[in-house]
Amino acid sequence: MEAAGRSALARRDAVLFIGASVIGSFGLGVTAFYLNFLYRALGLGEAEIGALAGALALGGVIGTAPAALLARRFSRRAALLIGGTVTAGGIVGIIAFSTFPLLVVSAALLGLGGIVVASSGAALIADATVAHDRAAMFGRQIAFGTTATFLASFIAGALAAPVGTALGLAPQDPLVIRALIAGGGIIAAASALPILAVSSPRVPRGGHEARVRFRLLGRFLAIEVAFGFGAGSFLPFLNLFFTDRFAMDLLGVGTALGVLAVAGSLGALLHARVLVPRLGPLRAVVAVELGSLPFALAAAIAPSAPLAVAALAARAMLMYGASATFTSFVQSSFAPAERAGAHATLNLFWGAGSAAGAVVSGLVRAALGPAGYTANLVMLAAAYLVAALLQLLLFRGHEPRGDAIADAAPHSAA
Repeated sequence: MEAAGRSALARRDAVLFIGASVIGSFGLGVTAFYLNFLYRALGLGEAEIGALAGALALGGVIGTAPAALLARRFSRRAALLIGGTVTAGGIVGIIAFSTFPLLVVSAALLGLGGIVVASSGAALIADATVAHDRAAMFGRQIAFGTTATFLASFIAGALAAPVGTALGLAPQDPLVIRALIAGGGIIAAASALPILAVSSPRVPRGGHEARVRFRLLGRFLAIEVAFGFGAGSFLPFLNLFFTDRFAMDLLGVGTALGVLAVAGSLGALLHARVLVPRLGPLRAVVAVELGSLPFALAAAIAPSAPLAVAALAARAMLMYGASATFTSFVQSSFAPAERAGAHATLNLFWGAGSAAGAVVSGLVRAALGPAGYTANLVMLAAAYLVAALLQLLLFRGHEPRGDAIADAAPHSAA
């Protein structure tokens, strides 16, 4: 009876976190939509914009140790609230400062807080679900979050003109963009309200032997570096890609990003329900990752915006589905006491790869101009191919066993 009540409470916490994730995704979606446009409005060049994207990823690297430490010393709720506060500090800095060094610090804070929230949230969802439901629950979180991002991108793109008119300024004036970023930050801060209702049991102690845990982490880390480098090579610059290559206005860019988000949401919902039961989690992940690569290359050479959007939407549908299932696979491999720390550590290496990819891609575009986006997408495809092959090589036959440790560990109230 006690176990059933604890399970129901855990699922309630997962639902509350998904609700917070939706609110936060919407607010941060508005903020993220305008970041690169703000940097450009402030007169920063491509290499500096690339460096700021790298600083955001680097913040995630720096936040790895705090994320792991918070997971062991505080409840999931407390860790989420602390991470959200740091994220808010980064947004305030981006709004307040104009000099490049201070923007770098603010972007790093945004990344640092984000990794604490992501790590604790992923662990909370894993704790709340049994193994066979976990991929679907992660899929719902990603689907609802990306749907919120779609709405954020679409609405953000449409708001620039009326906000500019109200302020008597051009839509791409720095003050207009900062006002919109501030609005997104206020909405994101409201995501703390559902988190306050999350229960706060202590994280159960116990985990793999150190040797087993480090061997697992080592195998996952190689994959995360490859994925991070590929993602950082192009994804932080999607809005600039549509602007520079196809001369799309802000409303057009917002609509394009919204289409990608909707496609990703569908993929996240369908992957665990359609492919995983037929292929198993690992083969289902690798199959769609490999299937996404031709679409990335098609976007690199697309002669028109509609074709580029269609290709990138197909890529997003496949990759978001794979992401939900692989996150479940990773979390299921670790015990509850290890999950947030493992997630943070893996994000450290993903973030390091992403930072490197972002900086290199900015330098490529600085040298090649708009043609640099083609090279960026080729870099993404090559890195994702390496990551997919590593998944097959390193995890063939692997059976996640973290739940066996969870069942044996005692649960204690805060």
